Amino acid sequence: MGSFSVYMEESMFHRRFKFASLILACMVILSLPTTAVFAAKDNVLTVGMECNYAPFNWTQTQKTDFSEPLPDGRSYCDGYDVQIARKIADDLGMELKVKNYAVFSSLVDGVRIGDVDLVIAGMSNTEERRQAIAFTDVYYKSEMVLVVPKASPLAGAKSLKDFSGKHVAAQIGTLHDTLVPQIPDVNHGMPMESFPLLTTAVKSKAIDAFVSEKPVAQAITNSNPDLTYVAFEANQGFTVSEEDVTVSIGIAKENTELLEDVNRVLNSLTDEDRDTIMYDAILRQPSSDTSGQEQMPSGFIAGVGFLIQNYWPMYLSGLGTTLLIALCGTAFGLTIGLVVAGLRQIKINKRDKAFVRFIKHINSIVTTAYVQYLRGTPMMVQGILFYYGIRTLGIEISPLISGIVVISVNTSSYMSEVIRAGIQSIDPGQNEAARALGMTEIQTLRFVILPQALRNALPAIGNEFVVNIKDSSVLNVILVAELFFQGNRISGIYYRQMESFFIVSMIYLSLTLISTKILSIIETHMDAPKGNYPNSQTHKANFDTLKGDE
Repeated sequence: MGSFSVYMEESMFHRRFKFASLILACMVILSLPTTAVFAAKDNVLTVGMECNYAPFNWTQTQKTDFSEPLPDGRSYCDGYDVQIARKIADDLGMELKVKNYAVFSSLVDGVRIGDVDLVIAGMSNTEERRQAIAFTDVYYKSEMVLVVPKASPLAGAKSLKDFSGKHVAAQIGTLHDTLVPQIPDVNHGMPMESFPLLTTAVKSKAIDAFVSEKPVAQAITNSNPDLTYVAFEANQGFTVSEEDVTVSIGIAKENTELLEDVNRVLNSLTDEDRDTIMYDAILRQPSSDTSGQEQMPSGFIAGVGFLIQNYWPMYLSGLGTTLLIALCGTAFGLTIGLVVAGLRQIKINKRDKAFVRFIKHINSIVTTAYVQYLRGTPMMVQGILFYYGIRTLGIEISPLISGIVVISVNTSSYMSEVIRAGIQSIDPGQNEAARALGMTEIQTLRFVILPQALRNALPAIGNEFVVNIKDSSVLNVILVAELFFQGNRISGIYYRQMESFFIVSMIYLSLTLISTKILSIIETHMDAPKGNYPNSQTHKANFDTLKGDE
């Protein structure tokens, strides 16, 4: 009777587990169409840029004669850098492919490991960067300014001395951040990842000003009428060398032939040609009144509605990628976690032979180190180490696959502990009873212990899935076009973060609430029955009869 009961519970568990797996599989399939894949082609010039740095480069949803498609298949990139890239590709007889990076500092790594052929992103040719990559001749010369609130007394500043004691910041990993200390007694703010973030900071008065190139400042103030920029007279502003106010194209050091070809193309452009390309880009950017596109309203609610109406395909694409990564990461992480938890359950027995004890000891060290390392380091760091590290070895791997691998491995460390705790929560008497019935150790684990451990761990497993939905946002550092990545790109079009990230927050909230509800239904469906006893055959009338007889 005991073995039959164990068998029935195990069979019922597997039927319900299959039901839950079917639901997860359907969700994965539904999320696949929103994820596009770019296939590598021969004779292609791959150029990396932010597509978040107007008027040098920006993202838009409309295809125009000036835009280039991006890897997500739903959006396009335009700007001064795109037109320079087109000129180079056309002259070299190559097909142009633009790849967008969420983090500016990742561009250097991208070209160094061969992920892109060129970096055309308003990048200055600095000594630090020359240690990692090579640079072409100058392709644009600019001027450094400070962006401030229009209502601020700083709007009338005449020199850097007027910013003494003020809180000034710049973009991380750029020349701009090195210029801030030139301001006397400045409060040097923490550098930030992007210009949209800097724009939000100065509008919210978290900082007093930030450093920018003049064309970018013009784009920012076009979208934000409450901001302006301060341009200084000679000898009153930043002290910069010719190298500091010029931008060049980054390229791998060993790619000398392409370097010569690009320099030849750049030298064929006159200063008038470059000024014309930049002027046209400023007029064409979405935030400009002359772009011919509908302008984003100034109000918050109206701005949110505008972004939803015009950029919903990008949000939908990010949603699909986020769901796919979270589902696959949780499923694969659970599978790997089961193996790791099983390995960590192996105990060293004094009766074991010396060689067996040695193997078990190594197993204990490796599995413990595996769990401790993954739980003790941020997923963002793991993503960078894996994606760029494996590409350095010459192994081509897409950002999406890298993201799934990273989140799966990271999740497995937490899942292994969840499963191990579930196994340890089972009454030891059940193990002894199963062994008394003649089951082997493997059979006992498979048919008695593990089904109950998984059932007990279901709430924690579901919670890990919800965590993965939110934690997938850190994978934007390796170019995974998930929801946060898309929100950041959209905020860079108009340099207004609040509206874009409010939409992103609502999508994340909806995902977590819906996921929590679905997981609750699955847990209820997989719960053990309250009892498997036969219904009573004794009717109330029988008791009444007996009572009357008394």
